Amino acid sequence: MHTEQNAVAARGLLKENVARRLREEILAARISPGEKIVEGKWAREYGVAQISVREALNILATQGFVTKGHGRSARVLKLERADIIHIYQVRGVLEGLAARLITEDRLPVNDLEAAFQEIHRSVGTGDLRQVIDSVQRFHMLMLEKPRNSVLREHGRRLLVPLYAFTLMKALVKKLDVGPWERQLRLHRLIIEVLEQGNPHLAEQMLIHVTNLFLHAALEVWAP
Repeated sequence: MHTEQNAVAARGLLKENVARRLREEILAARISPGEKIVEGKWAREYGVAQISVREALNILATQGFVTKGHGRSARVLKLERADIIHIYQVRGVLEGLAARLITEDRLPVNDLEAAFQEIHRSVGTGDLRQVIDSVQRFHMLMLEKPRNSVLREHGRRLLVPLYAFTLMKALVKKLDVGPWERQLRLHRLIIEVLEQGNPHLAEQMLIHVTNLFLHAALEVWAP
């Protein structure tokens, strides 16, 4: 029994390690956006079985770095400028709805405040990866707060690949945390409008703020 458990654990560690290495290849742009990831090639490169690469790609797909169509090879995520605009347009509607539901139900926002403070701390470290990760957590938390599973799932499908692609482009462009530091005031504004308790105002403000995020993305990192 222990031998079997150890084998399962070792396999899990292996696929996580392969996923980490492939993710670094993607973030370093050694595998380009839209490029097909050939399982056999990377299995030989890393000296592992092809199934380990396949399992690693499944992990990267859940993290947003890879797309996998049914029965098709995995490719590195690639978003065109129009894709980014469309994502932000729908994101504004979803986050606006979340804001309205949060205020209608008078849900506390202390968890969002804590998430905001984490963004602030991350900006202070200058660690770009940590900053983008903390911003993603803030927005996912807001989408999860109303406990609407449809809202949460549609939000996740938009945000996970969006922030994966944001990180990819930001690292390639060698950006610092400056653009996200300038957005701290907008995240503070989100919390303030939720605390005011006006559902209509909260919804409209989130749509407006998301549009500001879009313009910043188009100016700073979008293709």
